[in-house]
Amino acid sequence: MRVFNCLSGGVLCGLTLLLIFLPCFTPEWAGNLIFISLSAIPICIADGIIFAILLWKHNRWWMLYLLLLLGSSPILSGYFPLHFLHREEVPDSNQLKLVCWNAEGFRLNKDTLAKAAHSIRILQPGIVCLQERPHTNLLAWDTIQAAFPDYPYCIINSREDEILNLAVFSRWPVGNVQEYYFPDSYNKMLQADIRMIGQTFRLFNVHLQTTGMNESSSMKDRLQTMRHHAIRRNRQADLLANAIAESPYPVIVCGDFNDIPASYVYRKISRSLQDCFLQAGRTWKGSYQRWGDFLRIDYTLCSPAFQVNCYQLVSNPWSDHKQQHCVLYLDKRYLKKQDLLKNK
Repeated sequence: MRVFNCLSGGVLCGLTLLLIFLPCFTPEWAGNLIFISLSAIPICIADGIIFAILLWKHNRWWMLYLLLLLGSSPILSGYFPLHFLHREEVPDSNQLKLVCWNAEGFRLNKDTLAKAAHSIRILQPGIVCLQERPHTNLLAWDTIQAAFPDYPYCIINSREDEILNLAVFSRWPVGNVQEYYFPDSYNKMLQADIRMIGQTFRLFNVHLQTTGMNESSSMKDRLQTMRHHAIRRNRQADLLANAIAESPYPVIVCGDFNDIPASYVYRKISRSLQDCFLQAGRTWKGSYQRWGDFLRIDYTLCSPAFQVNCYQLVSNPWSDHKQQHCVLYLDKRYLKKQDLLKNK
């Protein structure tokens, strides 16, 4: 029994260490370890149970599990918004209201498009970011654009792919538009600099590699596909993280990452950014409306120069993803710093 306890404890410690240091691996190695990130919550719960038992028995090994819990706590906290910050009252003119949504092609239906667009317009967001815009031959871009008449600035990816196209609608001027097409994939991201109330920020609208799961495939094929697509998604996350690091302006990154908070993808992209869900969210539920409403795979991240006033995940009948509603504003300290730099 003692040998079994030592072996099982060693395996659990090893899994926890792999989970903690996952972002340090290459995208390929991290992709091979995808099932460890998917098991993050059970691993952390097991660490907590063993820590409690060892502490109760006055076994000195409790200190090891305490260190493991402390090391993995930032990962676990990515699932639950625990915020106690005071929210400032900010004039509407200084607020940035953003809606980000994987529209699932509006189900290729004009009525679905009209109802979904109306639900977004009544919120009066300054920016709307859409993923999975349908090919214009299936639902014309002119028809989609007409459903959002209050946005004088709009951009779409210039290469019209069969699936997984993007769109951004903005009330403010948009410049320096760039597109990134990920290798061997329909997935992509749009980058644009947006000028609002005298300040510029950089927006990234992103859709990363899907899991590629096919219910008709064998279990072995499904697991291989998950691993292969995880590696591809990890490489895409590296490209996005590099683009974020090169930005001379505060950034907002939003979209469908197709991965969970414990993943290499999320932790790589969010390293220097705030997660709006953690800053101002009010529920632990996920953004993907299938599979028990548990998976959070859609995100809105922003630079520390922003303060987050509100974040909501809104259920809807028009897509398999919830809508992300977010209210941000540029922090007074950042604005003051910018004013000082201008006056020099």
